[in-house]
Amino acid sequence: MAPIALSESSATASTTQNVANLKAAQQSSQPKAHAGVGDDFMYKFKHNAPLPTLESLGTDFEKDVDIVALVTKFVNDEFAPALKSSDAEKFASLFIENGTWRDKVSFTWEYRTFNGQEKIKSAATDILPKTPVTEVKLITPSPSLEKPYDDLHFAQAHISITTNKVTASAVANFVLTKQGLKVWTLHTAIEGVNGFPELPNRDGHMVGDVSWNTQRDIDTEFEGAEPQVIIIGGGHNGLMMAARLKALGTPALMIERNARIGDNWRQRYEALSLHFPHWADHFPYMPYPEHWPIYTPAAKLGDYLEWYASAMELHAWCSSSVTKCHQNEDGTFTLDIDRGSKGKRTLHPKHVVMATSLAGVPMTPVVPGSEKFKGTLRHSTEHDSSRAWVGKKVLVVGTSSSGFDTAYDFARRGIDVTILQRSATYIMSLTNSVPRMLGAYIPKEGKRPDLDVADRLAYSMPVGPGEELGRRLCDELVSLDGPLLEGMEARGFKTYKGQRGTGVQTLGYTKNGGFYFDAGACKHIIDGSIKVEQGWIDHFTEDKVYLNGDREREYDLVVFATGFSNTIDSVRKTLGDEIADRVNPIWGMDEEGELNSAWKDCGVPNLWIMVGTLQHGRYHSKRVALRIKALLEGVAGERYTK
Repeated sequence: MAPIALSESSATASTTQNVANLKAAQQSSQPKAHAGVGDDFMYKFKHNAPLPTLESLGTDFEKDVDIVALVTKFVNDEFAPALKSSDAEKFASLFIENGTWRDKVSFTWEYRTFNGQEKIKSAATDILPKTPVTEVKLITPSPSLEKPYDDLHFAQAHISITTNKVTASAVANFVLTKQGLKVWTLHTAIEGVNGFPELPNRDGHMVGDVSWNTQRDIDTEFEGAEPQVIIIGGGHNGLMMAARLKALGTPALMIERNARIGDNWRQRYEALSLHFPHWADHFPYMPYPEHWPIYTPAAKLGDYLEWYASAMELHAWCSSSVTKCHQNEDGTFTLDIDRGSKGKRTLHPKHVVMATSLAGVPMTPVVPGSEKFKGTLRHSTEHDSSRAWVGKKVLVVGTSSSGFDTAYDFARRGIDVTILQRSATYIMSLTNSVPRMLGAYIPKEGKRPDLDVADRLAYSMPVGPGEELGRRLCDELVSLDGPLLEGMEARGFKTYKGQRGTGVQTLGYTKNGGFYFDAGACKHIIDGSIKVEQGWIDHFTEDKVYLNGDREREYDLVVFATGFSNTIDSVRKTLGDEIADRVNPIWGMDEEGELNSAWKDCGVPNLWIMVGTLQHGRYHSKRVALRIKALLEGVAGERYTK
């Protein structure tokens, strides 16, 4: 899920809260405690630290402080000299004791987080001498004083850093201590590889021997040529990776099993729209046009993917699949591709990007008696429309987003529908969550914000302090959504505050489910038009569904909105056991605060796992593409593993 952009505040949704009042208000609207995902489920992070509150620091910024002058002096006199001199001890001393440095490729050539002064000093000692810094400068927006809560104040600066190999952006959050400014969090991220900029726009005049259409077909066929990168999957992650690589002059080819780009969205249930506004979901180089619907319909998004592939002149083989994959001793791959009616091809890419799915393959529980049941059983991925079920009785198993969407589709047509819940679900309203979670992406006075700035902010907060802030946000939303949650509980629906009490944040790193942004279904539960049962299906007979506790029910249709298996199953199904057995866990948080394998080294050299939302795709595709480019050109630094 998208992290919180801390710089955002507005008259309609100010993030500044009186903490004492927030906690007091939260007591009256706290959802009942129910079993949800365990705090340590796929989550090994071990470096939690208290937020640097004004009370703990013992000081605060003066009311009339010139924050630009204060930060500029610190960056020019302390921060920049420490980096330029590769002085690890000085650099580490600029942080508070439990400060955090998070890096994406620019210094470590990996996704790494260093928690606390000692780890920062150790890493800087190893890294800085090998990555000499030549330039450090403040960039727009200007330094600002942020006050997200009345007990948490910090200065924020956007910085450009140039090393011997890359250009990087940084977001630094500074707190005021009794010894002066100190770094609370620093996030550095690669923005370019020195000597290999994105290609300029080509002329476009038709001077060749063939038409533009014909040349495009020739280029996509790769006859007599080899793509350096094969991208498996032509969804949003695959397309964004292809666009980033094309901009860097790297030949890439997508292998897409569907007949058309965008079919992965067109073939979803007809009522589906994205649950969050599109403001954070723009594609690289080609944002959505003005007047785009706030909540994008799935079929429309499918068309947009196809438009994007055409407009960006990306190369894709549709109706195609990988039938065999082997990694050679030199790290390259040999892929056998079945192109259906177009025959077979064997390709030898230097890198492979898996962009097939956010998760694994559809998962349906094995229930005794299901083969006898005369009704209809299907996974939610097979659900198209509720139109044919008017006058029937339906059970939807599962209470994450797909379960809610599916139940809502039946309820809006007056169909008798029940939702079956096994464990608690984190619920939040769009009214209260959107302005607080989308932060800097929200348009102001009809104008879109700078996406590069918004992305820097949204991805700058390390997991440790982000988790502490996530708990505060969750408490705030639970308080604001009190009537909604109480209404759900009154109907027998179990809510809770999410894994580790962070709402959607930690669940997004681990389970990729167990939450719901209320897109309309909650009202139907509260008014009784979606009924609620607790538990699970024990067994089927020919005409009955038996829930646990020997509860006999009759349904014409059972939809299993039971999610997907582990992402590794998609890798295994596509690339085979030999490759999949070497891939590390993909989702889940490691001890220092990074996802296990998404967007980074996955255990198999030159294999990359591109997963996540539209927003994730835009942001991380740039980092992964730049890392691939540096490797292909032989200029990448050594991956820091200590």
